[in-house]
Amino acid sequence: MLPVPIAQQSVQLASFNRQVGFITMPEDGLTRRQVLLASAATAVCAGIPGLGFATIQETTTNMEPKLVRVPDANDIAKAIAGTAKVGIQAKTHEEHLKLWQGYANKTNEIRKALAELDTDPAKANQIYSQMRALKVNYAFAYGGYINHNVYFETLGGSGGAASGDVATLINATYGSFEKWAADWKATGIAGRGWAYLAYDHEEERVWSYMGDAQDTFPAWNNTLLLAMDVYEHAYYLDFQTARAKYIDAYMGVIDWNAVNARLKKARS
Repeated sequence: MLPVPIAQQSVQLASFNRQVGFITMPEDGLTRRQVLLASAATAVCAGIPGLGFATIQETTTNMEPKLVRVPDANDIAKAIAGTAKVGIQAKTHEEHLKLWQGYANKTNEIRKALAELDTDPAKANQIYSQMRALKVNYAFAYGGYINHNVYFETLGGSGGAASGDVATLINATYGSFEKWAADWKATGIAGRGWAYLAYDHEEERVWSYMGDAQDTFPAWNNTLLLAMDVYEHAYYLDFQTARAKYIDAYMGVIDWNAVNARLKKARS
């Protein structure tokens, strides 16, 4: 069936509405706005194609979710090649990869669930609801995915003092690399999960943040430059419970070129 022109639809609907009682005004008293309002209410009943039904279809069509890439062995190759010299073995990274993949898979699973979720506000609840459960755990899953992306991206370098623009910013904020390094190590020991170095777009400087979980404590308008995992799974095989020794080893294999590349992208 060919679509009916809008003008003809309006005439048909006006006539239909008067017949069934939706509108009692005479034909010469109908305004264009009244006709259009009536159209939205009665197009499906009237069986006129091209109005109402298309709108209903559009609102019930689920959007295809965008999925993250699940990391593989290639994503830990640089870390494996570059960290053995400081005592972080390949087995640690291989086991760590499984956790990283878990965050990626759960991120995708939650995105799919959210795409299919009934978003009726009446079904949302702050005590418990599917909306709350999915949104809260999405922050944890996606946060874990991003944290590990940055961890492995910036691991496996030559370590030592920072270089390039990151070094300039560290010196501006902390006075020297040595003072930043002391702050970084203390942050890693005091944190329960992560130490972060981020670029603050608001103040145009870097700052070291602490994370107790995959989704704490992010700061708005900051870009993550460096992420140090201090959960026990990141070092137990190599250092057991000696976290400070792990941090010293980690700082000996930071890839400052990768950190500077992230900073350049953040500023562009």
